[in-house]
Amino acid sequence: MTTVLKTEELRKQFGDLVAVDDVSLEIGGEEITSIIGPNGAGKTTFYNLLTGVLEPSSGSIWLGKEGDLREITDDPPHEVARNGLSRSYQITNIFEGLTVRENVQVARITHEGRTFDFRSRAAKDEELNEDVDELLALTNLTELAETPCETLSHGEKRNVEIALALAIEPTVFLLDEPTAGMNPTETREIVSLIRELDEDIDATFVVTEHNMDVVTDISDRIVVLAEGAVLADGEPREVLSDERVTEAYLGSEA
Repeated sequence: MTTVLKTEELRKQFGDLVAVDDVSLEIGGEEITSIIGPNGAGKTTFYNLLTGVLEPSSGSIWLGKEGDLREITDDPPHEVARNGLSRSYQITNIFEGLTVRENVQVARITHEGRTFDFRSRAAKDEELNEDVDELLALTNLTELAETPCETLSHGEKRNVEIALALAIEPTVFLLDEPTAGMNPTETREIVSLIRELDEDIDATFVVTEHNMDVVTDISDRIVVLAEGAVLADGEPREVLSDERVTEAYLGSEA
């Protein structure tokens, strides 16, 4: 397994509350890993540590390609993203007043460190437009390219957010509850998209998800967090048949 993301004894403590309890994980580049757990297990805090939103109380975080890892523990969020760790959120985070294409153009230009008027740049930059067209095609948004995002369905907005996250050319892509708020049709479509992207692009997907059908459908590996610590880690069938996992979810919405 080629490691692309690693934590060593990662810990976050808020006063007497230990939200992430000495978590050591290695994420391989060839697998989709789902991180699950009951409410309050520490999943969101763990993601916030990985992306630089929170500073760890102790421990370290490493990110890289092909086994060439560098420490990102103390990097701010924009540097973490620039180094290849991208994240989509439970609540879509897009510019509602812009079209789908314009949203992706902004994300792409921002990734390059440019701040001047994106419309002027987009009108002249053939390479930029080729990159944007490729991202739109990858995320099934080509036909919606000129549509204002405020008119899109929830599922379509989720696709736009995924396109924005992919615009930074991530090594690792964290998907935070990708099917939250979706109807069954939208859920099937987003699961299909994640599978296709996993095959088509050179990025590693890490997913948190409450829908266990989705988890078992897309995961090569499942990591279970409970009370901030790793409770189980392995192949889906092995983990989901673990009595400790069943007990952790007892009385929790899974």
